[in-house]
Amino acid sequence: MRLLSLLLGSAKKSTASTWLGVKRQVSKPKVKRTVTFGALTTGFGIAGYSLASAAQKYHFYPVVYTDEQIKEINHVESSIQGLNLVQELRRDPAYREIRIPFNRSRHGFTNNLLAGYGRVTVPPLVFYNKETTQVLAVAHIGEDVGLTDGSIHPGLLATFMDEVLALCSFLGLPNNIGVTANLSISNPSKAYVNRYYVLRSQLEWTKGRKAKVHGSAYMLPEKEGSKDSTCVAIADGLFVEPRFAKYLKHVIPFQL
Repeated sequence: MRLLSLLLGSAKKSTASTWLGVKRQVSKPKVKRTVTFGALTTGFGIAGYSLASAAQKYHFYPVVYTDEQIKEINHVESSIQGLNLVQELRRDPAYREIRIPFNRSRHGFTNNLLAGYGRVTVPPLVFYNKETTQVLAVAHIGEDVGLTDGSIHPGLLATFMDEVLALCSFLGLPNNIGVTANLSISNPSKAYVNRYYVLRSQLEWTKGRKAKVHGSAYMLPEKEGSKDSTCVAIADGLFVEPRFAKYLKHVIPFQL
């Protein structure tokens, strides 16, 4: 997908509630940006995959890492697998877990250029619930995508949120495929590199080939359980299924 514009908008007050131990913003806070996308959304990396003994196994195409990088990647993978939230979701029979290796396409953006050591370190864990129409992703963001102060550019968060919200829209669209018509996003707090993130989304309504989704992103504390997670992005997206969507099913590597 290609980010086409970031336009400043109005500010609104926000309140928070708790979902699976992660704070959720229920209305938009300050600094609203409107982002419009026109590319086909194929979702944040998804379909079944098991933990590999070497970091290269995380990639669809071969990638060469140093021993030190492999050690760090496997540490990140182990840490994600051990998160309390991940364990809780796996115990809940209403949720299904899906995942795919990186680099399914040599021309991909989030699944190729932004994938791997120092970026999106390992393929995100993705959980979805068809009954409640919720999708949740857990990811680690490395230091190579940070700004000079170690923060993550809001545009990068917008790209990740677009992926997760689009995947959630698939739960309500007739052919499980859609394009982003509009995405509005606000950033109440800065996000930083070398941290774990939870991105969650909720399908709000569908009407024919249109679907509206709300989502939010949270930066987990450096030490799990030491304090509350920090909300770093809140988004609302409108997704539309193309009229020819039934002919595009072969480009989606999974079915929800």
